[in-house]
Amino acid sequence: MRKFSLFIIIMTLLVQNVVAQDAHYWTEQYGTKSMLLSNSVVGSVSDLGAVFYNPARLGQIEKPAFVISAKVYQLSNTNFENGAGDDIDLKKSKFGGAPSLVAGTFKIKWLPEHKFAYAFLTRYTSDINFSTRSQVYGDVIESLPGEEYFSGRIELNKKVKEEWMGVSWSKSLSEKLSIGVSTFITAREQSSLIESNLQAYPEDERLEMFTQKNSYSYDQFGLLWKIGLSYQLKRMTAGITVTTPNLRLFGEGDMQYEYFSTAYESNSSVYELDTQDGLEAIHKTPWSVAVGAGFNILKGTFHVSSEYFSAVDRHTIMQSEPFTGQSTGEEKYGQLVNRLNSVFNFGVGYNINVNEKVGAYVSYSTDFSAAIPNSYGIDPREDLVYIGSTFRSDISHFGAGVILDLSWADLTLGATNASAKYAIKRPIDFPNDDASVASVDEQESQIDWSRWRFIVGISVPLFKQMADKLNL
Repeated sequence: MRKFSLFIIIMTLLVQNVVAQDAHYWTEQYGTKSMLLSNSVVGSVSDLGAVFYNPARLGQIEKPAFVISAKVYQLSNTNFENGAGDDIDLKKSKFGGAPSLVAGTFKIKWLPEHKFAYAFLTRYTSDINFSTRSQVYGDVIESLPGEEYFSGRIELNKKVKEEWMGVSWSKSLSEKLSIGVSTFITAREQSSLIESNLQAYPEDERLEMFTQKNSYSYDQFGLLWKIGLSYQLKRMTAGITVTTPNLRLFGEGDMQYEYFSTAYESNSSVYELDTQDGLEAIHKTPWSVAVGAGFNILKGTFHVSSEYFSAVDRHTIMQSEPFTGQSTGEEKYGQLVNRLNSVFNFGVGYNINVNEKVGAYVSYSTDFSAAIPNSYGIDPREDLVYIGSTFRSDISHFGAGVILDLSWADLTLGATNASAKYAIKRPIDFPNDDASVASVDEQESQIDWSRWRFIVGISVPLFKQMADKLNL
């Protein structure tokens, strides 16, 4: 029975590697134009995506539009090929809304030379659940006499959501140079549930059961700043930004642990249960420095950006108070920990004015994972230690679309694609239909993940600029 309890835990660890995206930094794009240019516009952003990419650019954009949030639809597909054994795949598809940006400009009368903007954006979001089950009859568990009815189920739910709300300030220091600062209040929610249930009914009619459930959730509110400089020439713009780590204001969460096992064969039944609320939560983020430029070439602009994210030392996000297992008398405690590598990302893009009314966009950017290699959702070397970031594959982003300059607004139509593929060792097989015995397996499982986003955006000018467009 211990073999299968270990199997359920290992399988859960493998599945969790598919779903966590919080170890990536360039996951989202903001602003109707910026979305199509895939993180290549740090030095050349030309819409209100500047509040995120480089607030200094606000001081150089002549007519910043009021952005009505672009409507973005998302289709994500995950395929865990041979994830639970030969020809036993785990698949998940999901279609729905995606993160977007709402931003606008405002003025302060006694500061006429200064520019201001506000923004509400979803930094990133992930809401994934996986489950699989098996029901067979045969000699599945070697240690039990004869053949047995076997059934098992594992389930994983993981949600991550982080929203930023803030204001941006920018001022031109000269005709060529401007400075800007964005101040964001951040709100992060993260939760995870891993549950496994296993039953076996052998010939001696002594039912064996195993149940394990581990879950946590936390919320954290914080502050961070993005500070930027922008330098503009006739045929080129360049910029640099520094983003501070998140300064925690408040954070708390809860942890739950359940472990029940009949274990009649070994005469060691287990009953362990603990739930703790109001635990302190501290989620740390890195420093980052980004540089970028835009070059006017032919009838368009070539964009290039790069950003460095510092490492984050191992730290405890949340920890429970020690508790004693009711049946075992063993003292345990749960920990949610995290540690991130430093990473360096880059993006390139090009937009061209086909004519006065139509602009075309194409781009590519990298999104390298900062997760520590061989990290899993649960650290198999330490009891009740959970890893906060687990998605270890690098992601490639592509974007393309058009912007139509209508008389009353700019309309954006486009799509972006992100994809990742990597192999992991498959340590054990799930019993298949012929009830073959589970065994250690040296084969690999291939994880294929892709996400399509379809963008329909609209940028509405402020009233005065709209009047100019309509020749009023």
